[in-house]
Amino acid sequence: MGVSRNRTRALLIVAAIAAGTVAAATPAAATWTAAPMCGDWQVETVARGLEQLENLEPDDNGGFYLSGKSKVYHVDAAGQVRTVLDGMGAPGGLQLDGSRLSFLTRQDGKLWHLDTTTDQLSAPVDFAGNGLLRLPDGDLLTTWVGTEGGQSKGVSRYLNDSGAVVPNWSTVPRSEGLALSPDHRAVYTDDLFTGQIIRVPLDSPDTWTVATTVPSLIPGLDDLTMSQDGMLYAAAHVEGSIYRVNPETGASCVVASGLSNGWTGPSSVRIGQDGDGSALYVTGFDGTLRRLVPPPGVELAPVR
Repeated sequence: MGVSRNRTRALLIVAAIAAGTVAAATPAAATWTAAPMCGDWQVETVARGLEQLENLEPDDNGGFYLSGKSKVYHVDAAGQVRTVLDGMGAPGGLQLDGSRLSFLTRQDGKLWHLDTTTDQLSAPVDFAGNGLLRLPDGDLLTTWVGTEGGQSKGVSRYLNDSGAVVPNWSTVPRSEGLALSPDHRAVYTDDLFTGQIIRVPLDSPDTWTVATTVPSLIPGLDDLTMSQDGMLYAAAHVEGSIYRVNPETGASCVVASGLSNGWTGPSSVRIGQDGDGSALYVTGFDGTLRRLVPPPGVELAPVR
């Protein structure tokens, strides 16, 4: 069974799990907290008609790298799209460090590095996963929720200095997206099946706790990112919404809804440049890159 078919099956059974009595083994209980409205965010289309989009990464020049079903794209600040790589085995998470773009291919469980100035591609390394996050020390974290084939591997770590892989570095039961906290002391991840958002301390990865649960029956959380002011933004794939979540209080609200839902819903969210300001950018399995422009008074700055 291929990667896409596994993912389809997982997304379709999220509803059954959410409505049933299945509970993840968690060291801390989660509660649903009501929250005020997020304000009037404007939704704009940057690019459409692309392959099923899995992930995105800002290029620090107002553009983005995107991972499609078999391609890696670049979209510049003017919305012009070019194919950077083709024929890749289900590209997943992307991370840019200077001119080096690191990305995963989920079909064969490999980590690749692309020199974006020369378009030279490195030899692949075994590092099976879906989401991808670069830590300040250069190490990479990845997630493997179990829908890609095989059992969940929690969060695994690639050691940049040695090239070694620490599988199941954090034994969270399921994990999808990854986001670094502003103080660089923890990462946050989310659970596709339960809507839980989980905090993982970097110095003690197996003492993870549930920060909160998104107050929706079937959100299907797929990815998340964090702003410098400590707010999380999460893509609810099945519901077709983007949530803003305060992990300290558990309060949450919907930034945008009705983006596209079910199988074609939002798959990844990042903070990026929008002229002189910043906006949220969202990929979807419907092949669309969208920009979510915040209302006045909302400051968006990525964690550095």
